[in-house]
Amino acid sequence: MDIPLIFVAVVACFIALYMMNRFIKRPSVITGMILSIQLFSATVIVFALIQEVLTIPEVEFVAIATGIVLPVFVIAFDHIVFYRKIRKMGITVQFIEKKEKRREELDSSSFLSNAELWKREIHAMDVYRSLSVQDAHILENIKKKLIITQRLINLERYETAAEQYRFLFEILPDSHLICYNAGFLHCFIGRYREAYKYLRKAYELVKHEKQWGRDFEEIEKGHKHYLPEDLDLVIEFNIGYSLYNIGKYEHSIRRFKKVLEKKPDLTVAYKNIARAYLKIGMDDKAIEYLEKGRMDVRDSNMRIVLGSIYYNKGNTKRALEILDEAVKTNAKQIEALKWRGKAAIKEKIYDKAVECFNTLVEMEPAEASHYYHLALAQRSMGKNEDALWTYEAGIAQNQTNGTLLYYYGTLLDEVGKKEKAVEVLYRSIQCVEPLEDAFNYLGVLLGQMKRYRESVQVFEKGIRVFNKSYQLHFNLGIVLEMSRRLEDAIVYFEKAYELNRNDPMLYYHYTAVLLKKRDYAKAIRICKAGMSNYPDDTELIYGLSKVYTHMGEKDIAVDLLKKVLELDPSFAARIKEDLDFKTLYRHPGYRSLVAS
Repeated sequence: MDIPLIFVAVVACFIALYMMNRFIKRPSVITGMILSIQLFSATVIVFALIQEVLTIPEVEFVAIATGIVLPVFVIAFDHIVFYRKIRKMGITVQFIEKKEKRREELDSSSFLSNAELWKREIHAMDVYRSLSVQDAHILENIKKKLIITQRLINLERYETAAEQYRFLFEILPDSHLICYNAGFLHCFIGRYREAYKYLRKAYELVKHEKQWGRDFEEIEKGHKHYLPEDLDLVIEFNIGYSLYNIGKYEHSIRRFKKVLEKKPDLTVAYKNIARAYLKIGMDDKAIEYLEKGRMDVRDSNMRIVLGSIYYNKGNTKRALEILDEAVKTNAKQIEALKWRGKAAIKEKIYDKAVECFNTLVEMEPAEASHYYHLALAQRSMGKNEDALWTYEAGIAQNQTNGTLLYYYGTLLDEVGKKEKAVEVLYRSIQCVEPLEDAFNYLGVLLGQMKRYRESVQVFEKGIRVFNKSYQLHFNLGIVLEMSRRLEDAIVYFEKAYELNRNDPMLYYHYTAVLLKKRDYAKAIRICKAGMSNYPDDTELIYGLSKVYTHMGEKDIAVDLLKKVLELDPSFAARIKEDLDFKTLYRHPGYRSLVAS
């Protein structure tokens, strides 16, 4: 079996299908010739394989050249032409589109990607009245064309209508209304670069038209003056709209602000400016314009975006006020309810949060985050039984959701159902995306239940998943210390020390284990490292005094104990009872400390 020849045959056949499709859609002599050569080449290869004919290298080379290489040039040419065409239209198409992860924050892409237009196209009859064509026959034909185009718009066939206005503009390049309509319709169908060109031209034509006067239908030297109200502002606005969609956000902001200078009550301009500021990451400026955009009482999406920004900035009280407005506008708006509920939890208005998330659970019973937030509000109100029921209902819908299982397990532990908590937490860490906290909580719980072997296994599994987790290394060290595996505990405390040197608890436990292993030199080094970060930490100084006591450095140990008592006199009783200081009983300094 000739594997390379089979591959050539398969590729040649697939490309032949493409060339056939191209020839059917766009028949031409060149395409027909290439297709004929390609079909002949593919036939030779296929029959050579079927009849098991051995081909010489020259034949194979010709087959590859005519069956694959030649049509590939045509495919490349088609791709380049198509790419240039969509670029000219202002459309950006990524070759490979990345799959975005679902985020818990508000997906404001709907608000950002849908900038708003102001006003519509000029009606065909108004366009007709503005024309200054002397030939009555031509004018009548143009009128018919305009009426047909208006019908296309009424039927929502905007692509065809845009092509018609483009054709009319080529005939009448001095008509400001035809030029405007061409620009508006290209905006409407998403061809923003072309729209920008038409609108810029329309803006220049309107400026020129204003020089003739502002009368409704005055005739001077055969020229009609017809300028609909605010046409220059509408064009300016739509130029800003097209610039926004091209990605030139700063330029679009300038255009919208020019419109606001003459039309300060235009709410849609404030909202579009806010969109542009959000696109360039200037949230504070966006808030300023979104607040002004609240004059539009019907726009709940804008309020959701504004509320989410306030929430993320920590101003949950203001967020709640805004989101209350959004819910009044639309009581079943999922995003509004979600952010309102989260803000209510932050503000400790738990009954409002419960109301929001109960509604969301009814609307989206398969969404795990709704159950999580509802149970969180119920736990905060002390309604643990309700919270348990909520977790169970959520897990019934999402049996492999690690977050729900984790929080369900923690609540079971809180209410004293430890065995069931362990069972649920085991399920949590077996999920596809387990939480680091789930490993940590389960490991600690098993340690508290003195099931040290299981606890160590859980922590080790967690460290394999989260190998940079300080908390897992530290807690595993504590469990190993509790199970008297001191050498292993030292290994994990050392790893924890490498990951984080800013936790006093690590220094306490690490020093204690080193002391038990009588590694006094290292214990002193760790204690002193901790004291460099926390010079007045009594526990660290107390631990260091123990080390020096075991080393026989009694004077140093007593001096350290004096410092401990200066910082915290309550340590006196502890010093008396601590057997680590029994070698100091005859030391006069120690005796004076104890006596005092």
